[in-house]
Amino acid sequence: MSEASTGRVVTLAASLGGVETLVAQPATLTHTQLSAEERAKISISETLVRVSVGIEDVDDLIKDFGQALARI
Repeated sequence: MSEASTGRVVTLAASLGGVETLVAQPATLTHTQLSAEERAKISISETLVRVSVGIEDVDDLIKDFGQALARI
């Protein structure tokens, strides 16, 4: 079974310095030192999600994001 078929193509991380697709929630990963008010001033909401698309197969990414979005 490939990683794609298990829904594990995308990694939750601020940065790994590689070529893989990453997803980050800035309010809880990279901007935690700012207050909620400071984050709001620079448009970083609790629901903001940052996606850095890597070099994985596009069909694998579509499937991975599709299954993840179906859960919310």
